[in-house]
Amino acid sequence: MVGNSFERVLNHPREKVWRAIFDPAAAEHWLGVVASVMPERPGAAFCWLYDAGARRPTAYTGRIGALETHRRLELTVGLIACDAEVTMVFELADDDAGRTRLTLRQDGFPEEGNGRFERDGFLHHWDHFLDLLGDYLDETPHNYHTMHRTELGVIPVGAVAGEGMLVQDVALGAPADVAGVRPGDVIRAADDFLFDSLDDLDVWVENHRPGDRVNLVIGERVVPAVLRAKRYAPS
Repeated sequence: MVGNSFERVLNHPREKVWRAIFDPAAAEHWLGVVASVMPERPGAAFCWLYDAGARRPTAYTGRIGALETHRRLELTVGLIACDAEVTMVFELADDDAGRTRLTLRQDGFPEEGNGRFERDGFLHHWDHFLDLLGDYLDETPHNYHTMHRTELGVIPVGAVAGEGMLVQDVALGAPADVAGVRPGDVIRAADDFLFDSLDDLDVWVENHRPGDRVNLVIGERVVPAVLRAKRYAPS
């Protein structure tokens, strides 16, 4: 990742990569959605629906802008935790041996308030999504939401260095929910481990096991929680 941009070389021609971007069945794998509406038409509305077991599913909605089939796609996407939109531009170019060079640029994140958390979360997730798109096209599909074996149950917006991780919601009955973590909380640390980005959350979860006892630092509160084995929301 450079700034707000990503680049991947995918082992498939542009036409196949393009189809996967619009295909709802493909989106269940590489985007991790439970449902997707993505018309291949300039000006059309689209929706990506996520269900991580929280009180309410998360819907990212927006509109398709300019579209040049098999080459360029512009999207405007509404953010979740602040009143703002980001612009996403996908560009597909031929690489050698029938491969595709995909470039994704994302712009429009507010520089203040929750926009800073949104930027971290959005870029973090799309970094993984593009890897999963490659896996799907290679017929070795994985799902972003099954990458860990251990669960805290926090559904984060993102994290900001020196402040912590903003909670969008928590999975019902998960350790965070039982411990009393609520939407809008900012988790500064778990024991002595600081959350300065969502990459830090991935590292932290990967280094813990079900049954581990942790203390979450939320403002002036210290909230104990017991981690559990990852459970997956039904698709």
